[in-house]
Amino acid sequence: MASTVSRGKKPSSFFPMTPFGGKSPRFDETVFIDPSARLIGDVLLESGVSIWPLALLRADSNRIVVGEQSAILDKVLIESPKDHPVVIGRKVLVSHGAILHGCTVREGATIGIGAIVLDGAEIGKGAIVGSGSLVPPGTKIPDDTLVLGLPAKEVRTLDEADRKRAQAQVAEVYEKSRKYLELLGHFHGGWR
Repeated sequence: MASTVSRGKKPSSFFPMTPFGGKSPRFDETVFIDPSARLIGDVLLESGVSIWPLALLRADSNRIVVGEQSAILDKVLIESPKDHPVVIGRKVLVSHGAILHGCTVREGATIGIGAIVLDGAEIGKGAIVGSGSLVPPGTKIPDDTLVLGLPAKEVRTLDEADRKRAQAQVAEVYEKSRKYLELLGHFHGGWR
């Protein structure tokens, strides 16, 4: 499924990848990576993932896995410390400026703008971490729950309208990423 950089082509000088410790980022031709982003070390991007401008995924101590059709938006920092890999499920939206450090984010969850999720924390399926919230180390957020604050506290259980809104956001970003993938793939001579 995933492959390293190219199919016999040398990546151009702006290719956003840094091998580390004998491991290189892996992904296939369905993944969109903005040229200003940076992937370091043991990163696996599953099909349809999008990595947006200035995002940094640093897996030089442990691995980072990003599930199918998940979106890592502008200026997101994801780091996997030695004791905690970062595992992001399918169709997750990680919003602008968020920080994920050694945590697990399950399928369909949303991490709000500027939110921080720390080592050993687990964000449940379909949960929403509100913008600017801090999820402390080891915290377990239940499925379909909205959390807000410093530290993040459970506010309410999400309803069907909340879930549909979150799914629509993920679908919108996915569709937009397909347009960028086509544009940049052609413009840069197939750098993926």
